[in-house]
Amino acid sequence: MQRASSALVHDFAAPVSHAQLWRLLTRHGSSAMAYSSLQPGAAHFLDEQLGYLAYIPIRHPLYAPRGMNVVIGDPIAAPADVERLLDAYLAETRAALTVFLDIGSTFADVLSARGYPVNEFGVNSMIDLRGFDLALRGKQYSHLRRWRNKAHAEGIEVHEGRLGELGREELGELNREWLARKGGHDLAGLTRPLVLEDEDDVRYFWARQQGRLLALAVFDPMYRDGRITGYLHNASRALKDAPNGTNDAIVLHAIGQFQAEGKDILSLGLSPLALKNGERYPHNPVVAWAFDFIYRRCPFIYPCQGNVFHKEKYCGRQEASFIAGIPALNLYHLLGILKALRAL
Repeated sequence: MQRASSALVHDFAAPVSHAQLWRLLTRHGSSAMAYSSLQPGAAHFLDEQLGYLAYIPIRHPLYAPRGMNVVIGDPIAAPADVERLLDAYLAETRAALTVFLDIGSTFADVLSARGYPVNEFGVNSMIDLRGFDLALRGKQYSHLRRWRNKAHAEGIEVHEGRLGELGREELGELNREWLARKGGHDLAGLTRPLVLEDEDDVRYFWARQQGRLLALAVFDPMYRDGRITGYLHNASRALKDAPNGTNDAIVLHAIGQFQAEGKDILSLGLSPLALKNGERYPHNPVVAWAFDFIYRRCPFIYPCQGNVFHKEKYCGRQEASFIAGIPALNLYHLLGILKALRAL
């Protein structure tokens, strides 16, 4: 069989390209960010035999005058093919700078071994579903018990279904109100923007109070060899007056459902810049200082501390997340990254 050539694929919604991406995603998309590789606005470097990289391309007169590709998560490829896929990408891409964002330790090992500085970027909170105590016994779950009990006392009811089962008007109102409190738009890259229509293998849970839609949670699948092994809690929406504990009631309901189905993992997602493990690779110390400063002093960019505090209450394990750049990152590049993520 003749080997297909690599290509930069921008129209990933075209039928052939989408089928190629989907085939690779369901085979190799085991990381929490894998499904985010299909998010709106993403472009793709595709090698039909090896796999693909998803990235957000930006060009900005100040932050990225020669272009920047912000690669989202780990390569979608078999571990044995990652280095060859990286080589193919580096040989063909025209971007002056590539940032690899929210990558795991396996790919970070590859980049560090090639001499690229790798900085810690945060932690991903992972729940091993088979061992999670849904009864929430013990002191470690006291916050979750209180939030769940409050939601139940307020008459919150949680349901699972397809988005098409929700009224278009009530769903639109929920989305508009939430976005209005979050700067008017979704972030990109680190979270997959909410698509207001049903998507393949995505799960939807919502909460009502006396029939009124209060909150919605979206769970993206993670795959291994064509099988769904777990989910990422990717997106949430909640009305401002939703009782405290509503979102947690949804997540706990989803955990119970995933447990019953024999799923392995629920990822609560990335807590950006929660640098708890120490830098394990040769890295840029100035970038590490900037991350720590943003974490502690810049909640207007992202509420980093509140994010990690809440996820810790689920008592999952924390997996370090990393960031690297080719060429090496500097502070100026960070502004370009924030621009790509729509945080600026």
